[in-house]
Amino acid sequence: MEKKSRYKKTMIILLGILLVFLIPGFSPSTCDLYADRVYPGLCDVITRVTSLIPVAIGEIIMILGIFTSITAVILSILLIFLRKNKGFFRFAVGYLKVCSVIILCTVIIYIPTWYIPFRGTVLGMGSPNLRKDFTDEELEELLYYIIDNGNAAAEEIEISDDGKVIFRSSNEIESMAADAMARLGDEYTRLKGDYPKIKVAVCSDILNRMYIGGYNYPFTMEPTRNKYINPLYLAILDAHEYAHHKGYYKENEANFLSQLALSRSDDPYLRLAAYMNMYSYVYSDYMSAHKEQYGDEEGPGFSERVKKINEAAIEEERILYESDEHIIDSLPVLDRFIKETADAGWDVQGEILQENSYDGVVLLLLQYYYGELDR
Repeated sequence: MEKKSRYKKTMIILLGILLVFLIPGFSPSTCDLYADRVYPGLCDVITRVTSLIPVAIGEIIMILGIFTSITAVILSILLIFLRKNKGFFRFAVGYLKVCSVIILCTVIIYIPTWYIPFRGTVLGMGSPNLRKDFTDEELEELLYYIIDNGNAAAEEIEISDDGKVIFRSSNEIESMAADAMARLGDEYTRLKGDYPKIKVAVCSDILNRMYIGGYNYPFTMEPTRNKYINPLYLAILDAHEYAHHKGYYKENEANFLSQLALSRSDDPYLRLAAYMNMYSYVYSDYMSAHKEQYGDEEGPGFSERVKKINEAAIEEERILYESDEHIIDSLPVLDRFIKETADAGWDVQGEILQENSYDGVVLLLLQYYYGELDR
């Protein structure tokens, strides 16, 4: 019998490990138990190591992965024409074998750090018998609750006579967002514990064109943000990425937890950020249900004070963006490719997440506030 090569043996072992790791994913309750009991310890250990390095290690790995993949594609094409060249053939095949091992190892690592928590139930609550159908009146009640509280938060924010708003620094926002999320740990236990510093992406210009505010690398447990974010949205973004970091990987979960945590903050900026983000989703659903009533007119909205603060925040973002040079602006083909790739990626994510996508937060808000609103 022919002996199996070292490569084949390695691949068989790795595939076996992969299959074993995938088993818990078929049981949402097992995934919840893992995310509550095992994942926090794993996350803390990895975070302590990666936090020692100021740059995002995951971003470096991602960039290296892109170049490695491009090289693999090129070598595969060249193999068609140069397969008779023994030296090149050995090198190319060896390179592709190494790539296949790396890919398989990466998938295996992603299972305990992302896949299993993601496969759990929404918010790790099991399958409670909660309402899923709410009336237009209840949706409207939630919308006005959000507007009233957003307006109230804005009244606590000082605006000078010349319209100047002094926003918090990114470090202050990050620290307050982490504190707000940790305090929510009494209700959602995974949120307890320490929070690492959020890293700024080197490829922020690309992320900005892809409409990506931030992400959490499950591979290295590093919350990472796009640097070109206005100071109001930055608070909700940081809290959102912290939710992912703590094992709440569904987008509706992260939206809900970040909004709820910031809405309870003592800081009016964070509360305004929370209610503005809630509003963007609830308003969209509300207007979809009242097309005939409003036609081309705008529906219920925030006060003029909120709008002034928001305009000031957007201006801060514009100034920040224009303070840097953007080489991609002079490369329209690359710019178009980045945006088209982003559009395709968002479509794929929507298909995968379905009801657990970003706008699924409206149902979670309705369920959470059901019976508590009084207008």
